[in-house]
Amino acid sequence: MFRRVLTAATVIMVIVSLGTPARAQVAGNGTLKGRAYFDLSQGLSDDVDNMLTHGFRRVYFTYDTQMSEGITGRFRTDVKQDGDGKYRLFIKHVYADWIASGVVSIRAGMMGTPFFGTIEEVWAYRGVEMTMQDYFKIRSSADLGVMARIRLNEMIALNVMLSNGDGYSKLDDISFGKAYEIQGVFTPVDGLLVTAHFGMNGFDSDGDPLTEGDMENTTTMDLSVGYESGNFVVGGSYTTQSNYRFTLDQDGAGFWGFGRFTIPESPLTVLASYMNWDPDTGVDDDTMTLLLIGLDYTPGKGLSIIPNFHQTKTGSGDPTNVFRVTFNWKW
Repeated sequence: MFRRVLTAATVIMVIVSLGTPARAQVAGNGTLKGRAYFDLSQGLSDDVDNMLTHGFRRVYFTYDTQMSEGITGRFRTDVKQDGDGKYRLFIKHVYADWIASGVVSIRAGMMGTPFFGTIEEVWAYRGVEMTMQDYFKIRSSADLGVMARIRLNEMIALNVMLSNGDGYSKLDDISFGKAYEIQGVFTPVDGLLVTAHFGMNGFDSDGDPLTEGDMENTTTMDLSVGYESGNFVVGGSYTTQSNYRFTLDQDGAGFWGFGRFTIPESPLTVLASYMNWDPDTGVDDDTMTLLLIGLDYTPGKGLSIIPNFHQTKTGSGDPTNVFRVTFNWKW
């Protein structure tokens, strides 16, 4: 326990030290931010522990800095709870952004992948529930690589990324090939966002990296739409992946819909999300669904209290129901 606390304290001290006056000319207007998600959970089904439980889901510390004109950087740590119940601190993002021109910017390092990051911003409630693409591990939320962001005009942009391919926790695993991704981002009218994504990730189909000729690809395609008008937001995605999670000849497909409505002149927002994912389209009765309904109460700046109902179900099996109160605070 002492070692984990010391490690966390050391990382935070390093982040803060970057913003001291001794670094002012290099760090520029650097800012340190934090965000935490804390749950109180009560199981409502026979197949789950019905005791009241609590714990942090994630804790982020983020340092953003402008190093010079057109060059910025980010350093972000994350804390999550492992299966043994212990909290683990790790680096999530370390990257530099260079605005090469009015059209092209380059990002290099460990960064968020473009696959679902754009639509995740529209959903805006990752602390309560992930996107479908993240929840079912269709693609890692972060990876090590290089990404070019190209603004073709006011309505069309492209994200092109070459990355390690198996996430930020298994850097350069010899059994995996690289990932290649391209995403089109379209904003044809105010409030409407459309993204189209195509990605390929090589992997060793027999698990033996020394055997030649057995490299395969998992191919991912996604179409996502988000629309915001006043206090109302709605969106969704349709996603397919061949060789789902690097399993040969197992193809997955699914859809996700979400919405939220902020009650006018009140601190209340109603939110809902529904996912339907078939991990193997060649097998019957294995579709996984997730339903979320919640109410966001914001008593003041920096704090949200979100009671929510969470139901998961696989095939024709019985649903698993959990009631949670999620505390989300940032500083």
